[in-house]
Amino acid sequence: MSAQARYAEERSKRLRDDGVEQFIDISISERFQHFQNDPWVEKSSIKDAKEMFPNNSCEMLILGAGWGGLLYAVRMIEAGIKPENIRIVDTAGGFGGTWYYNRYPGLSCDIESYLYLPLLEETGYIPKHRYSYGQEIRNYANLVAERYGISDSAVFLTTAERLEWNETSKEWHAKLTQRKGDPQTLNVRAKFVAMVNGVLSWPKLPGIPGILDYQGSLFHSSRWDYSVTGGSQEEPVLDKLQDKRVAVIGTGASAVQLASHVARWAEHLYIVQRTPAAVDIRDQRQTDPEWFKKEVATSKGWQRERSRNFHQHFTTAELPTVNLVGDQWTHAQGMVPIAGNPDPNGPKTPGDLPTYMEMLNILDLPRQTRIRSRVDQIVSDHTVAEKLKPWYPTWCKRPCFHNEYLETFNRKNVTLIDTGGKGIDSITRDSITVGSQSYPVDIVIFATGFRPPYGGTPAEKANLKIIGRNGLSMTQEWENNGPSTLHGVLDCNFPNLFLSGPWQASTSGNFLFNDDALATHSAYILKEAKRRADGRHFTVVSTPAAVEDWGMQVLMRSAPMAAIIGCTPSYFNLEGAIDRTPPQDQMKMARSGLWGTGIEDFLKYIEAWRKEGNMMGIEVLV
Repeated sequence: MSAQARYAEERSKRLRDDGVEQFIDISISERFQHFQNDPWVEKSSIKDAKEMFPNNSCEMLILGAGWGGLLYAVRMIEAGIKPENIRIVDTAGGFGGTWYYNRYPGLSCDIESYLYLPLLEETGYIPKHRYSYGQEIRNYANLVAERYGISDSAVFLTTAERLEWNETSKEWHAKLTQRKGDPQTLNVRAKFVAMVNGVLSWPKLPGIPGILDYQGSLFHSSRWDYSVTGGSQEEPVLDKLQDKRVAVIGTGASAVQLASHVARWAEHLYIVQRTPAAVDIRDQRQTDPEWFKKEVATSKGWQRERSRNFHQHFTTAELPTVNLVGDQWTHAQGMVPIAGNPDPNGPKTPGDLPTYMEMLNILDLPRQTRIRSRVDQIVSDHTVAEKLKPWYPTWCKRPCFHNEYLETFNRKNVTLIDTGGKGIDSITRDSITVGSQSYPVDIVIFATGFRPPYGGTPAEKANLKIIGRNGLSMTQEWENNGPSTLHGVLDCNFPNLFLSGPWQASTSGNFLFNDDALATHSAYILKEAKRRADGRHFTVVSTPAAVEDWGMQVLMRSAPMAAIIGCTPSYFNLEGAIDRTPPQDQMKMARSGLWGTGIEDFLKYIEAWRKEGNMMGIEVLV
């Protein structure tokens, strides 16, 4: 059987009619709300929201205190907005976003930290490891907030529930609710709003019957309960697991990182798999500061150049002659259907796709074959090894990198429960059930990921209602017609509202790079608009003609991204739902999607637009 035939066979086992509906979205399900309780918050240190809005207003309201929100704040400060005029709202109890909530043992970034951590050149900070651990990333977020004077700008434990545009006063009216003690609601005004709610924000659970019947300890990996496991993120000595049978449900990036730590301490660990992860070498190491100064931070602009070199490896065209990063990401050319393909010979129309797909599979097969061979080299039990092999192309699921995950299955106290693509059938008061087999367990850990970052609108990403010009609902408008943005940051129906993609913008394997690129672009637009308004209150908005042209530009470059169709289900393809998109909606989906020729090409386009200096397609109304 060919690899492509095996890919199709394995995919068919995992396709479900309910798609993303098979999961429980914790954030909007009252019965499961307790799974997203914040175990890290120190409420006594959280400032009262009413004190943070003494006049019930601010100049810039940023929704999201993760790295994206921090970057938007930093770039807006550089554009001339004072830190004291910025308010950053987040439901969490601190900065960091996903790095605030996720504190499971073994957590680290999977992109080289010299690329992943932003503002290294500006702060002079040197990451301690090639792949920074979660605690360091969270601490660095706090350092950046302090360095740029925005530590006191945050309004934590606060949810934005509604944004409504007021055409008369040229400002947004926001309904906020803080849950520090008894919930208190505020109605505040903001001249400008930035929607920066992240890509992996809301945990999800599989819709397994009986979850709430389970009597043992049960939690999501993004809310790790060290009171159950023992230890801490700083010292992951999980000694309370020594007499416990533990089930980790899921085999994505989180499970790959935490599994070996749980296996080291648990009496027995069951790893429940629906789809195997594609696990490549990580090569973690400490950073030698002298090496870093001599080999990495060699000249002004070094981090941007390193990122550019990293991105240039995602192409089906000729690769750069020098590989500055040298990690396994840069040997995964098969990621181009997700990252975008700058190859000028790439597909232009649907008719080009069959030939393009054949070329992609030929290009990708050696890597995926090596990944599968790596399983045989490490896992001693042949039957287990066969079940751990990923039968899908690189671009279908985010690749994983770890040196201990596969070795975990050689331990006598570890059992792989492979569900053949179906998942768990049920959970009882003390067991998990797969098929006819029941497995008694004391602790269940859901490493089942997050709401998909694609699909929906910025309103859904933030769980709020956004009402723009003429009472237009963003949810309804985007559902009916798709986004109408210029460069992915400014929708013509929602003035003074800056977006952070990915719709009608680009993306990178390094999401923080993408956030910073759009933050820099948004800050430029706002700074130039303020200059043109010359001290007068104003509205900045894209024009209908400009957004129509931009949508066409995105559509014309969409073909390389179509390779995601036919993939094994994942959040990349909305659990296979993209394949079932009706023909009448496919054009809208392509127009609404990502810049298909890659982030460096996208940046080249918008940087040229900024260099022209005429704000083409933007109106500044005073």
